[in-house]
Amino acid sequence: MADWERKPGFDLTGKRAVVVGFGTPAGEAIALALAEAGADVATASATPDGEEVMAAKRASKQIVELGRVTFSQAWDASLGTNVQVSMRQLVKEFGAPDIAVFAGDTFVAKPIEHTSDAEFARAIQGNLAAAFHLARSFFRELPQGRAGRLIFVTPVFGERGLSHLAAYGAAKAGILGLVRVLSQEGAPRNITVNAISTGWMDWTPGRGPDDISQNRLLRYIPMRRFGKADELGPLAVWLASDAAGFVTGQVFHVDGGLTAHL
Repeated sequence: MADWERKPGFDLTGKRAVVVGFGTPAGEAIALALAEAGADVATASATPDGEEVMAAKRASKQIVELGRVTFSQAWDASLGTNVQVSMRQLVKEFGAPDIAVFAGDTFVAKPIEHTSDAEFARAIQGNLAAAFHLARSFFRELPQGRAGRLIFVTPVFGERGLSHLAAYGAAKAGILGLVRVLSQEGAPRNITVNAISTGWMDWTPGRGPDDISQNRLLRYIPMRRFGKADELGPLAVWLASDAAGFVTGQVFHVDGGLTAHL
């Protein structure tokens, strides 16, 4: 039998993580899952919106209750300088993270002919630019010789077309491009880069009622229901663990079979 070392999957003891983006339930669910798996977890809003900032702080309090070390910040991830300064403060107060998760989401839905330059810029800055800024700071601040895990959470609209989402879909598609490119740049440094692609979740704007008899959309989801935030946590933990050390450049769908069906 070949000589190999069994990887301790789902064990993040001794790791530090930062989760950016608490505008949807995904950020909180993943932050808590990482903490439950043993990691110390810092939280940061992706925007200065008061509700998102408070959501990041609430998640941080729950992380403390799990017995982990935490640190909470208010970021504007659309601004590269803000992210770099905030990351350096995080490194000083909390330590350099081994794991970075981007779960920010700026939703823009309009027919393309009615989408203004400002709305297009907001979609790009709040999604693609914010993801880029976090990735750049994570690469810069990760100590040489230390393995890293970078995870993007992004909806399926970056892969599947849907009317009125030109700006939003383009921004999310750009994040998938980042995954492919950064997986190549990170590989020599043992930094893996992957994405979790969500289908219609129970927080997706415009999803309609949960009753299949009242919502035709559910008929296109093979599992006939919307996804839940807690269903993202286990996959994020695995991608962040040593067990996934040879997995990079991949997009994992948590969508109830949606993309396979379409």
